[in-house]
Amino acid sequence: MMGLANCPECGKLYVENTSGLCPACYEVEEYEELKIVEFLREQGKASIEEICKATGVREKTILRMMKRGRFKGTFDITYPCESCGANISEGRLCPACSKNITDQVKESNERRQEQDRDGVRIYTKSFFKK
Repeated sequence: MMGLANCPECGKLYVENTSGLCPACYEVEEYEELKIVEFLREQGKASIEEICKATGVREKTILRMMKRGRFKGTFDITYPCESCGANISEGRLCPACSKNITDQVKESNERRQEQDRDGVRIYTKSFFKK
């Protein structure tokens, strides 16, 4: 059963739907999507910043459209890595930052395993039997 919600764009009350926007804002988003697709057909490749400047569509709206898979095809849209700011076209981190985080996790796990081997262990099962 669908409930009522406030539109995240305009704040109006609407009946919840799959788009997550009120009908008026969804119509505006569809129009903005057409502007973006037309721009990408001409350019082929662009950053979110370039798309914002050329079309007037907000970055937040473009990212929401990307997360919903609204730009299918051969378009190459880039946006900044959340860690270093390098331009990427998928995910949240560039390959270098992703590898760095993975290496840090592996190193941390190895240190923890070494500490477990060197440390004294207490087995509570035998403690509670007494």
